[in-house]
Amino acid sequence: MQTQATSPSAALAAAAAVTPDASRSMALLGRIAKGWGQRAQVKQRELDLAYDASRPDFLESLLPFHLHPLYESLDERTKGRILSCGWLIYNEKTVAIELDIVSPACHDILYENVPGLDTEWAKEIVCETLVDEAYHLLLVKNANRLTREVRDLSHIRIPQFALVRQMQEEQARHTPAWAPMLVRLSTAVVSEIFISDYLHQLSEEESIQPLNRATVAAHRHDELAHSKIFAELTRAFFQALSSSQKSFFAETLPKSIHWFADKELDLWLDVLKQLGVGQAGTIIEDSRQINQVALERVDYSGVIQLAEDVGILDTREGRSAFSHAGLI
Repeated sequence: MQTQATSPSAALAAAAAVTPDASRSMALLGRIAKGWGQRAQVKQRELDLAYDASRPDFLESLLPFHLHPLYESLDERTKGRILSCGWLIYNEKTVAIELDIVSPACHDILYENVPGLDTEWAKEIVCETLVDEAYHLLLVKNANRLTREVRDLSHIRIPQFALVRQMQEEQARHTPAWAPMLVRLSTAVVSEIFISDYLHQLSEEESIQPLNRATVAAHRHDELAHSKIFAELTRAFFQALSSSQKSFFAETLPKSIHWFADKELDLWLDVLKQLGVGQAGTIIEDSRQINQVALERVDYSGVIQLAEDVGILDTREGRSAFSHAGLI
């Protein structure tokens, strides 16, 4: 979709009309903000668990090729190194989401670039979210440093994630000054709604490294609140958008779902080659058709409900976009 240019000041002008739904969202965000001191993991005791090198670092069923015969035929040491890389990738995706998507979206709100979110409660809860995200970066970077040291994986480099690449490519396709911001905001909303579900399985998995499980559980504790926060922020800002911005956001939201669900096979091919897995190309190419975008990985019902709540699915453009994406 190629859209016509609109000045940032004109985009902000729509924020003057505050709907009852937006007011209710701001009131709820205020209550969530007041509870941050008791809820936030950065306010709690630091994790203090010993590293158990006898436990796998990651869950095999989360590998996008775990049922491939060539993977199954690998020796246990190689499988163990692949699982450890799975943990590194899992954490580095958190880093990418926090640094390239969520934090910049929070900065857009704090700079008052997002219509309808120039209230003090919105800014306070965004500041709290940024502190949470910084702590999550510390958690996962520490976890990856330890894993690299213990498993002798200091040489492994993780390429760019498809989630970030596809978002940036979409941003570059549009000329209005507000378009890249709305693409990033859409991706942040989807990521924050999805990520607690993404973290759920490892946070309760008893078979893996206890420190890894505790790291994910601490992260997920905050993200359960962030999911609600970003849903309410969306309810507040969507009604303040212009008609062209609403259509643009409605068309971008289902794309963001597909970007998040991508199984990152190109990235995995690069990592398997770094590990010296001889038939890495065959394993990945055989997995590509069924795994390139795997919507069964994510529960997107929360985004569908949000789209219904704010009226996206009441519009022709919104229903068409979600239907074209195979989401309704």
